[in-house]
Formats: sequence, C-alpha cells, structure tokens
Amino acid sequence: MRRSLGFGLALAVAACSTGKDVPAAEASVKAFHDRLGAGQIDAIVASSGPELSAPETKPRFTQLLAVVARKLGQPKAAKQVGWNDQVTTGGHFITLNYASDYARGKAAETFAFRVVDGKPVLIGYNVNSDALILN
Repeated sequence: MRRSLGFGLALAVAACSTGKDVPAAEASVKAFHDRLGAGQIDAIVASSGPELSAPETKPRFTQLLAVVARKLGQPKAAKQVGWNDQVTTGGHFITLNYASDYARGKAAETFAFRVVDGKPVLIGYNVNSDALILN
C-alpha cells in the first residue's frame, strides 16, 4: 500500500508539471528561427544537445540547416500547431510542431527538446517542405 501511494504521488507530481516548460521550448524555437535567419547556423548547432552536435552528427545537422536557409530563405512566421510534453524514466521531453512560412515557401517543422535543469535543449529537428525540392 505504501509503495503504490508513493508511486501515485510521484505520478501526480509529474502530471502537474506537464506543459509548464512548453513556453521555454517555444522561445527556443523563436531563437532557432532568429539565428537561422541571421545565418548563425554554428550557434544553433553549438547550443544543441549531443544528439545533433556530436562529432558524428554535427556535419549532417549543419548541412541540413544550410540547405534550409539556402532553399527556404528567411523565416517569416511560425505558428505552433501541436505539442507533446512527456516525462519518462529516460528524462523530460518536449516536441513542438510548427507550420512555418519562409521567404520561398511553407514548411512543416518538428522540434524535439530534452529539458535539462529546467531549460530546453534541442535534440531533434525535422523539416518537410516542397520548396526544399523545387527551389
């Protein structure tokens, strides 16, 4: 009985915090777009987690961001269209989905963050856009 009460209390505490870190992740997406628009790709990569900035992943992520900047152009607007905030035994993760407008087309973007010491750290980025193929 005591063990199940402790588990229930831990689950309730985790559930109460769900969503409270989403605004910080949203601010990180804005900073991502601002840096991308300013050509600060190295700064985006440097501030990302090891999933994107480690020696084996950094070149590919850097190249992806350069292609997005070159083919889509300046970020113009981004609207959040969905989010997921999950606390698991593996950590605290936030995923944000955006419908974004760039100078040369629209894009569907997904940003994945791990919350470390209360701060979101980018650990995944996915972009889908016809303009990446057509431009």
